[in-house]
Amino acid sequence: MARKPLAEAQWRVLRDEMRDVMVETARQAQLITYSELCAQLKTAYLHYHSPQIVRLLDEIGMAEREAGRPILPAVVVGKQSGIPGAGYFRLAGEGHDNDNAFDPEVNWEADLQAVFDYWSTH
Repeated sequence: MARKPLAEAQWRVLRDEMRDVMVETARQAQLITYSELCAQLKTAYLHYHSPQIVRLLDEIGMAEREAGRPILPAVVVGKQSGIPGAGYFRLAGEGHDNDNAFDPEVNWEADLQAVFDYWSTH
C-alpha cells in the first residue's frame, strides 16, 4: 500500500518541526542521527532513508543560508559515518566548484562549529 503524499500545509508543519528539533540539538552543541531525527517527528512518519527527508533538509539548509544563518542540517549525521550525507555536502559546497582548496569534511567541521556558536546565543 502506497503512502499518501503530504499536503503542502502538513509539509510546512513537518519542516518546521524538523527545524525545531535541529535547533534544540544545536543549542545543546550535539549531533543527531537521521534515524533519531525521524523518531522525534510527530507530524508524520518519515523513514530516515526517504527522499522526503533529503528534500526537507535541503529546504531547511537553503532557508537558513538565505537568512544569513549557518547551515543547520550540519547537526544531522549518519549513524555509521558520523558525518552528514551527500545532500548536506552538495548544499555546503555550492560556490566552491572551482576551489581546489575546498575540503568537504573540514568545511563541515567549520559549519558545525558556526551552527553551535550561533544557536548558543539565539
